[in-house]
Amino acid sequence: MIPPFSLLTEAWIPVLRANGKPDVIRPAAITDDIEKSPVVAPAWGRADFDAATREFWIGLLAAACGARAGEDEWPAWFDAPPSPAELDAAFGPLARAFVLDGDGPRFGQDVEDFAGEAVPVSQLLIEAPGANTVRRNLDHFVRRGGVETLSRAGAAMALFTLQTYAPSGGAGHRVSVRGGGPLTTLLIPGASPSPGQDRRTAPVPLWRSLWLAVPRPEDGPVVPERVFPWLVPTRVSDKGRTTTRDDVDPLQAFWGMPRRIRLVLEANPEGRPCDLTGRVDPVVVRSYRTRPHGTSYAGFAHPLSPHYSTKEGEPWLPVHGQPGRIGYRHWVGLVVGDDEDKTARKAAAAVHDGLKRLLNHDDFKARLGTRLIAAGYDMDNMKARDFVESEMPLHLVGETEFRSYDHTVRRMVRGAFDAEFILRVSLKQALALEKGGLLDLGRGRFWERTEAAFGRRLGGLAEALPQAGLTGDIPHRPTLEQWLGVLQRSTITVFDELAPIKDLVEVRESVATTRVKARIDLGWAMYGYGKLGQNLYKALDLSPPESKGKKAK
Repeated sequence: MIPPFSLLTEAWIPVLRANGKPDVIRPAAITDDIEKSPVVAPAWGRADFDAATREFWIGLLAAACGARAGEDEWPAWFDAPPSPAELDAAFGPLARAFVLDGDGPRFGQDVEDFAGEAVPVSQLLIEAPGANTVRRNLDHFVRRGGVETLSRAGAAMALFTLQTYAPSGGAGHRVSVRGGGPLTTLLIPGASPSPGQDRRTAPVPLWRSLWLAVPRPEDGPVVPERVFPWLVPTRVSDKGRTTTRDDVDPLQAFWGMPRRIRLVLEANPEGRPCDLTGRVDPVVVRSYRTRPHGTSYAGFAHPLSPHYSTKEGEPWLPVHGQPGRIGYRHWVGLVVGDDEDKTARKAAAAVHDGLKRLLNHDDFKARLGTRLIAAGYDMDNMKARDFVESEMPLHLVGETEFRSYDHTVRRMVRGAFDAEFILRVSLKQALALEKGGLLDLGRGRFWERTEAAFGRRLGGLAEALPQAGLTGDIPHRPTLEQWLGVLQRSTITVFDELAPIKDLVEVRESVATTRVKARIDLGWAMYGYGKLGQNLYKALDLSPPESKGKKAK
C-alpha cells in the first residue's frame, strides 16, 4: 500500500546547492546546511518550473509564517533563518492542503472527483500544442509526444505552474489570477561573505530571496479554506460569477485554481521514469480529467507582479511578459514605479516592500549586491512564444541616500531613451527607412551595449553617495556626466556599424551626402545641440552647451 504523496513531507523539489551539487528536498529543508552549502536555486531544468517553485515557497511561507513577516520580526529570520524543524512545525497546520492524491482534498485539484474524457498529461505544460492543433496535425514547432509520463513530483509542479500562469484555454477555461503569462519580479539581495571571501562570488541563499518577498500579514489568523480553493467546493464561473479579495483570503493570489482538473494516478510496475525529472516513481500520472468554468478571478493585486493603469481611476492591471529580455530600460516600472507618463506603473508589492526592508537593514552588503529578477511567459493568446527570464543589478544604498539615488537612476534611464530616439532618427535619415529590421537591430544593439555600463555606473553611484552629502531629490551629477559619455560613445558606435561612412565611393553622391549629414547631426545632438540634443541634456538634468548658430535652434 503506497501512502499518499505529501508535498510537505516528501523530498520532491530539485535544487542546486552552493557547492555545485544537486539535491532533492522537502520545502522545510530550504534552510538545511545554510551556513556551509545553502540551497541557491530550484533546479528542475525548466525555467518556468523554477520560477513557479519560488512562488510556491513564498506562498507557503506567507500562509504558514506570515505573522513573522511583520517589520518587528522579519529581520530576525533574514539574518538567522529558522531550522528545518521549525519550518516543519510551522507548515504542519496546513498539511491537509498539500496532499497530491488520496481520498481527501487534493493539492491544486477540484474537490469533486468528476468523470470525463482523459487528457494527455503533456497538456499540463503551457507550451504544449493544444488538442485542436494536434488533431489538425499543425504541431510543427513544439511537437507532441515529448512528455507522456510524469512522477508525482513532476505532475505536482506542472499542475501548480499551469494554475499559476494559466493562459486562455478556450471557452470556459479560465486564466490565472493575473491573466495569461504574468510577469513575476523578485529581489535577490547581495551576499554577506565570510571574512576573506569575495562578495561577487559568494553564494546568496535562496532563503533570503524568498523571505524578502513574503508579504506583510493581513489582520487575523489564516483560515486554510479561504486560502486554498481545493479544500472547498469550486467557485465555478459558468454563470459569470467572479471571485474577488472580498470572497476569499488575499493569499489565494498565490494558490489560485482557474482550471478544474483531476489528475489520474496509476501504478508504475514497469518502472518507467518521469519524462521531466528522470526519477522512477511507483505511482505516475499519464493523463488528467478536466471541466470548464473554474474560478474566475477579478480585482487581485498579486504581490509578485508589477502593475499598470492607463487611466486615472481605472483598476491596476498586472504586467505580462513581452518579447525580448528585461533590461534597465524597464527600471522605472519594475523597481520604483512611475506616474509621470500616460501609463502609470507601480512595482510589485514584494519589490516595493523588499526595497524598504533592505534600505532599513543593517547589512549594507545585502543592499550593495541586490539584483532584480523578472520572469514570465510571453504569450500570444493561447500560444506560448517564449519564457523570458532576466536579471538586472540594483546596487541599493541606505535610506538616507535613496531619494538622490532614485532620482539619479531615473535621469539615467530617461537619458537613455532620448539617446535611443536620437539614434533611430539618425539611422532613418541615413538609410532612408521608415521602419524595418535595421532600425530594430539598432535599437536592440543600443540597449545591449549600454546594459553592462549601466550596472557599473550604479555600483559606483552606490559607493559615492554616502560621501556626496546630497539630500532630497538632488541627483548625483558626476554619475550623470559619466553616463552621458557612455550614451555618446554607444550611439555613435552603433550608427557606424549600421550606416558606415567609410568607402562611400561605391554609392551615389546623394546617398553619401545624406549619410554623412546624418552622422554629423547625430554627433551634434548627442553633444547637446539642436532640439533633440537639448531634450537629451534636460532628461539628464545637465546644462546643455552654449548655442552654436543654427544647431541650437
